[in-house]
Amino acid sequence: MTRIAFTLAALTLAACQMEAMGPDGAPLPRIDRVGTCFLYVTDEGNSRFSVTSGVGDGSKEPLALVKRGLSAAEADALWAKERRIMDLNPECLAIRATDRAQALPAPKA
Repeated sequence: MTRIAFTLAALTLAACQMEAMGPDGAPLPRIDRVGTCFLYVTDEGNSRFSVTSGVGDGSKEPLALVKRGLSAAEADALWAKERRIMDLNPECLAIRATDRAQALPAPKA
């Protein structure tokens, strides 16, 4: 019985520590970590998009700049500009960026 308890405890701990994996199998940087720059596009519907960017500060929901109501071309241009800045920014210890092709639907308010 004790072996089963230890096995279940180990499995539970491992499940809690799992991180999202990228296409290459490496763990993706988490935006709740200090120094992780994040940039993502959200699909608002009606061919409109939002671009969200910021730097992780250790909190669960770090502050971010959100630009809403962008066309596809505007969202792509802003995303490219912000992504170039992240590559140069010494504050970015890790980068998590998803473009419009990977956009998720905007949450319903």
